[in-house]
Amino acid sequence: MAVPLVGRQFVVGFRPQTEWSGLIATAFFLGKLGAGLFMVSYVAGFPLGGWIGLLIAVVGKGAAHMLYLGRPERFWRVAARPDRSWIARGMWATFILSVAGPLYLLGNAGIVVPSEGFLFGLLSVLAVLAAFVMMIYDGMVMSSSPSLALWNTALMPVLNLFYALLGGLTMTSFLVHYTGVELPGLDLLSMMEIGVIALNLIIVVVYALTMFNATAAGQEAVRLLTRGRYSAWFFGGVVLVGLVASLALALYFAATGSLAALAWLAAADLVGHYLLFYLLLKAALFSPVM
Repeated sequence: MAVPLVGRQFVVGFRPQTEWSGLIATAFFLGKLGAGLFMVSYVAGFPLGGWIGLLIAVVGKGAAHMLYLGRPERFWRVAARPDRSWIARGMWATFILSVAGPLYLLGNAGIVVPSEGFLFGLLSVLAVLAAFVMMIYDGMVMSSSPSLALWNTALMPVLNLFYALLGGLTMTSFLVHYTGVELPGLDLLSMMEIGVIALNLIIVVVYALTMFNATAAGQEAVRLLTRGRYSAWFFGGVVLVGLVASLALALYFAATGSLAALAWLAAADLVGHYLLFYLLLKAALFSPVM
């Protein structure tokens, strides 16, 4: 018997997840992008990218969360149980990055904190660990939702991690080339970007196939993404623009060094990145109660 997709009526069928939508997708996107940019900039030795990454991850993500929750004075309750909640761990990671990140960057410039010694090393470790947690934490939150089959998979944190890494690589390359900063290893950065785009394409395909062979709710959610109401956005925005076009532009940029291609690459990557996680929120379904 076919099980229909229903809204709020008291009938048997799949019910879409409606609590998380545009603002949460924006918060997820900004958190991953900013943390990925900070992480790649840290490894590449690019302080400007580190500062911009902090602004995106801390200010941008925080603003989106505040607009969604609406009661900033109650935020402390969200962070009260980091031993049990990935949401609380993410809040703590954001706080640690907002403190350790600027102090590390200032110390790296010889300001406030000496650039050598235990304190500087501790700040760098704390900043990197906090950025890594922010890169995976949205995926950990989503995967810990057993009632939503589309999210409840170990592939979700992996998907978040590699999209955050791709965003960091793309934005670092874009900022370095458009600001004219001299940075060694730019060719390696470009090759890594190509590899991560190809890897993300594989992960998205494996993820969709895994969900299609999971529970009925997972199958129906994948049907919505690939053959239903979201298929045009998924194939046109996520796959074609965000992955296929990005890969072609990255290869063209590596071969020619065209700054126009790099700008289009950054735009395509960001559009595909945001759309993927927005659609994962919109397509998630609760299983029928009966």
